[in-house]
Amino acid sequence: MSREIIINATPEENKVAIKNHGKLEEFYIERQSGVHLVGSIYKGRVESILPGIGGAFVNIGLEKNGFLYVDDIIEEGSPYSDILEEEMGDSIRPKDRPRTNVKVSDILKKGQELLVQVVKEPISTKGARLTAHITLPGRYLVFMAHDSRKGISKKVKDVKERKRIRSIIDQWKLPKDIGVIVRTAAIGHSVDELKREMQYLYNVYRRAEKAASKKSAPALIYEEHGLIQRIARDSLTEDTSGMVIDSKFEYKKTAALLKLVAPRLRGKLKFYKGHIPIFEKYQVAREIKKIYERRVQLPSKGYIVIEPTESLVSIDVNTGSFSGKHPEETAFIVNKEAAVEIARQLRLRDMGGIIVIDFVDMEQKDHRNIVFRTLLTALKSDKARTRVLNFSSIGLVEMTRQRVRRSLESVSYQACPYCQGRGIVKSPLTISIEIIRELEGHLRGQRYKKVEIDAHSSIKNYLLEHYKNTFKQLGRRTRSHIMVNGIESLHVEEFKINVK
Repeated sequence: MSREIIINATPEENKVAIKNHGKLEEFYIERQSGVHLVGSIYKGRVESILPGIGGAFVNIGLEKNGFLYVDDIIEEGSPYSDILEEEMGDSIRPKDRPRTNVKVSDILKKGQELLVQVVKEPISTKGARLTAHITLPGRYLVFMAHDSRKGISKKVKDVKERKRIRSIIDQWKLPKDIGVIVRTAAIGHSVDELKREMQYLYNVYRRAEKAASKKSAPALIYEEHGLIQRIARDSLTEDTSGMVIDSKFEYKKTAALLKLVAPRLRGKLKFYKGHIPIFEKYQVAREIKKIYERRVQLPSKGYIVIEPTESLVSIDVNTGSFSGKHPEETAFIVNKEAAVEIARQLRLRDMGGIIVIDFVDMEQKDHRNIVFRTLLTALKSDKARTRVLNFSSIGLVEMTRQRVRRSLESVSYQACPYCQGRGIVKSPLTISIEIIRELEGHLRGQRYKKVEIDAHSSIKNYLLEHYKNTFKQLGRRTRSHIMVNGIESLHVEEFKINVK
């Protein structure tokens, strides 16, 4: 067993690192100032109807109204579509299902109150995406309100086990509007364990309905588990060597949940008492730092550059200092490595939306096919839904990755207040030319005894090295004494001209 879950928990934030065969495979952060919303249930109030796009804005008590599409009212939609599709495949919601012709104004009215669940967190200027179909995931089952299906995960391959599980759920007398999907984790577990979890999930839903009947919208009705408890519920498995937490409070909280949903795995949970920070002890601290770097090194000495923009993520593959026997072989080797690493980086950074990959040009079609299949294979372990298009005529691979929440980078960083996200600043030459032009403008037709230029120290040094004679000539011509002051606290692009 080489899979480990390491958790660093503080009052400000919780961090989860998942290692597989000694390599960091997944990393998550949840901060108290940015509580996880996906899966939480609200009683909302319809604020406005938008017939043109088939949806409505719903006030659920957040800063921005959530958005509810008509399809997410009359069809099965879930905040746990990644879990459902992982277990059931495309059968859970066929991609070729035609969009409904039902008008949103026929279903919803302004001021109407209804139960909704968050499917996607607010991102940038957009509010939360909502669904009217309530779904509650457990360890062994997924409970579905307003849905009468009883299904078994397609990953349960053993015929006898499928028959055993089918006989169990067929005996359950569920209300006609309640459905259930049995997850892969249920393999080998007893009738009592499955029945106990089904009863638990049903009780959670009934309590939510009861709470909603007593509250006025907008109101939070049910809050999904925090990051650590979700990881314990969904990621701690029999093939995990252990789950280690350095917080006594979170350890006890997680132990209580495991006692309820997975007693067999309770022994895998450990409390870390060491003095060395837990991420350093388990040798993931350096790997976590690398997540935020634009450039990622490959084993062959090639590298990839990851550039998130407002509309998409651009990934460029470069051969670096690696050189094979000939250019085609060099490109093929680097691209194969890059395909695996790109899939890993997308999981680690939790990047979503449109992703464009510029692999190194390859002439041979077989090589392009192998690289493409390598990428698809590497993406199979990604829980987020992905769709990948083959190499385009200009050698690009385009893909989409499900975006449910903000990327790791956007959680941990903000746009630079100086460059506004450009990632570049003006060169000393550009700034120097701007200073001279503005200085000439001040002195044109005017006479000042003293002129002082305040600039960053590095710009002062550049000016005196390259434009000392320019200042002397300008000073003689205008009969002004020109001084340059280096001020370290100024931004490198900022300067001031003071005349006396």
